[in-house]
Amino acid sequence: MLYEFVKKRISRRALARVVSTFLCVLFVTIHPFSQLGGSSAFLVLSLKELVFSVQEDLAQQLEITILNITGALTGIGISTFAKYLAAIPQEGSVTPRLIPAVFLVIISFFAGWAKSRLPRLHLSARISCFVSIWLLTDNIGITSAVLSDSSDFLWITVTAASVCLFSSMLILHWSSTHLIEEIASTLRIIHRCLSVCMDNPFTYPSSQQIADLKDLHVELVRRSVILNEMYYQAAFELRIGRVSVKSLKPLLGMVEHLRRELSWGMVPHTGQNDWSNESHCASFPAFEASATELGKTIMTSIKAVEDLVLGVYTHASLWGKSLRTERDAVTAAAINLNLAWYTAKRELRNTIRSLSEESGSPSGSIIPSYLRHQCLFVTSLLQMAYDTSHILQVAQNIAAHHEASRLRFWLPRLTWQWLGVAPRTFIMEEYGAPIAQDASEAETTLSAEEIRQGIAFVDRHDEITTQEVFYSHVIRRIPTGPQLSLKSLPRCLSSTPQRLWNHPVILQLRLGASRAIRNTQHSSHLQHATKNAIGVAMLSFPAFLPSNSAGFQWFRWIHGQWMIISYVWVLETNTGATWRVGYLRLSGTILGAIYAYITWAICGRNSIGIVVMVTLFDIPITWLVTKSRIPSLGVVASVTLPPIALYQYLTPDSEVSTQDLAWMRALMIALGIIAALATNSLVFPRYSRVLFLNQTSRTLRLLSQLYLLLVQGMFRNIYAFTPHDKQETLKLELQIRNTLHRSSSLLTTMNDELSLVPKPMRHYREVVLKMQKILDLMTGLRKIRENIPRKETIASVLKERKEFISCICISLFASQHVFQARQPLPQFLPSARQALEKLESQIEASLRRGIDVDVSVKGISLAYSVAEGEVMRDMVDTIEGLLELCRQLFGTSAWLIQTWPEMSVYNADEGPGTPGEGWFSTVGRE
Repeated sequence: MLYEFVKKRISRRALARVVSTFLCVLFVTIHPFSQLGGSSAFLVLSLKELVFSVQEDLAQQLEITILNITGALTGIGISTFAKYLAAIPQEGSVTPRLIPAVFLVIISFFAGWAKSRLPRLHLSARISCFVSIWLLTDNIGITSAVLSDSSDFLWITVTAASVCLFSSMLILHWSSTHLIEEIASTLRIIHRCLSVCMDNPFTYPSSQQIADLKDLHVELVRRSVILNEMYYQAAFELRIGRVSVKSLKPLLGMVEHLRRELSWGMVPHTGQNDWSNESHCASFPAFEASATELGKTIMTSIKAVEDLVLGVYTHASLWGKSLRTERDAVTAAAINLNLAWYTAKRELRNTIRSLSEESGSPSGSIIPSYLRHQCLFVTSLLQMAYDTSHILQVAQNIAAHHEASRLRFWLPRLTWQWLGVAPRTFIMEEYGAPIAQDASEAETTLSAEEIRQGIAFVDRHDEITTQEVFYSHVIRRIPTGPQLSLKSLPRCLSSTPQRLWNHPVILQLRLGASRAIRNTQHSSHLQHATKNAIGVAMLSFPAFLPSNSAGFQWFRWIHGQWMIISYVWVLETNTGATWRVGYLRLSGTILGAIYAYITWAICGRNSIGIVVMVTLFDIPITWLVTKSRIPSLGVVASVTLPPIALYQYLTPDSEVSTQDLAWMRALMIALGIIAALATNSLVFPRYSRVLFLNQTSRTLRLLSQLYLLLVQGMFRNIYAFTPHDKQETLKLELQIRNTLHRSSSLLTTMNDELSLVPKPMRHYREVVLKMQKILDLMTGLRKIRENIPRKETIASVLKERKEFISCICISLFASQHVFQARQPLPQFLPSARQALEKLESQIEASLRRGIDVDVSVKGISLAYSVAEGEVMRDMVDTIEGLLELCRQLFGTSAWLIQTWPEMSVYNADEGPGTPGEGWFSTVGRE
């Protein structure tokens, strides 16, 4: 009974953390053993918490142990070499102090670059800075201290790493199931979302159902991004199991497809509540039963896949578990899904054919208005069934691999891509901090077309070729000048420098140098490395002053190393993350200092009491680190405790009282935090709001490119979508998903930035949701247009299609540049809604003519045509909502704010801010 309670309430990781803390403090208080670490043996607890902290599973722990010991050994080795060089010159000269200062700045620079550029080496870079700061700012120029100080830190590092690894091997699971649990949870949310949609699917949902569905869609978007992150983390981690994590990659893609189909096909957009119940009841027996059965079969299939995946990846034992039940359930689900899909498609085809053969309908359209959303619903359900069948095939392949494989140890491939993937250790340490950055061009950078024109001006004789070929491949040899003579000598001499400057070889070097300088100037990684080195140089400056100076004496007495270490640990790659980590660590410092003083007041130099108090303090700290959203507070509180509570125990001859020690340590850590905040706010500031606006502009630009790619395929005569187009579309969709994720991450850190002006966070979040909705709708259009009658819905209405596409592109273009320039919207933009109404009326007429000529038009393609209209209407609503958000955020350049009496004589329908038909007004409507 007690065992079950403890098992449910206390996680393995929490228990292993407490055990590792107990063992570390025990080793530090055992004098014969702790003497190997010298007076700084208490740093075992600091490194245990900062670098080697117990993780979720043994594979993670083994990885951080190897990487961070390597980083520590690198720092110890370079620092020992620097101290050896500093001990060679005459004592008291400038050289012994200059050498370690230069080495420390160089180490800080490269550690800062590795921290920003290679997330997997984040903690390794930090520990190399940690040991270098201690070694290079203490006992400088003393030959006898070179090896002794290095051996002390070697013992400290190895002890902390060994204790944490031992605790992990003793308690933790040997294989991670975090990714699998997230996949199962995401499948359950999809199951629940579809279940809500299938509850009376052909009646208009209640407001509560719509609210629940929107909440579920937001959660699915978040889960989809998390799944892709976790997949790349798991693919590059140590793991024990039978089946590779790469087998799950197709499954994750299909899960994203299901999420999008739920988004564009299952939720009616605003204004869709004009369904007629009487007409609805009369029409819906035709395909209601088959569609409902198809939905239930999809849900059964999702549940079967979830059970199979959990069975394959969560039971890593030498004796393989039989998965016959789960495998048979997947096989049965595949058979039933195929049958239900065929039945629903046949019933839909028959219903559409019978409606198209009727002479007319009360609404005057081929498909009654109350059946339009039902057509969209069923088409999205058919697409979901198609994707679910692929998921079942993936599950069957996974089951086959599980049966044919034996238990093995999966090792990561050591590549640059592996180094660029942030491990879960870092993400758990600093919530919201890791944000991948794209290389963005500066505002002063010339575009590719501008560069082409510049080269065409240089190379006039090859202007036509220059306009057709990319600029880096079009440079031609500049023709030589006239024959040299005494009369022409001055002119030749004056033109020679310009001809040499424009020579093809020199021009290539100029272009290459321009790219290199631009990339260097605007590299966020080099900027972070520079800030890291500048801060360390400034804070460590007193340590390299002459030994008889007041600054050096102050630094040594107050142990200024903690100020530098705090700076390195708080400095993040953007301002918002630094503020968040800063105030959390400042709070943790105060908490740790208070508890450390209480510990010393109660226990004094009693080793047993110290062990008990430090271990008890780690219990709430463990909860903060593992369960809360503020792990930084717990980490720094745990780090602040040992230097205060154990210093008097390890150095009994110290003249500093514990009370003074508490405020000194707290002051040093606080000064480091303040320095980090000031540096990140003044030197190369990267404000999350500015990054968010730029990222939003980039996302809208990519959405415009994606939409243009979709319509290019639509206007082709033979293939609606070629394989090349599909590949390019998938690339763009992936880029848009990444930018949307980065925008969401920036919103998290934006909350933590100190700003005198309130930030419209609600509007920013709505903008991200609108862009996500536009991406989902474009995906729906791509899939629907593969089945529409192309002659009747595209070729015959080409003019109206062009007008509608132009309206959408102009709206996206205007929104993009509003966010990029932070300028108001134009007052009037072409109305996509009116263009859509004209397009729909022309498509209706074209379909009526086509039905009389071609019998195939009466089939299921007619339902897809209706579904396309519903998706386009939803897209118009979403884009107009985005324009309204742009107006609220940036305003409108209004020039027509009232009408005159003589204008109303000619057009009484026009009001203020309405120039005529075909225009959308961005002026706020009350």
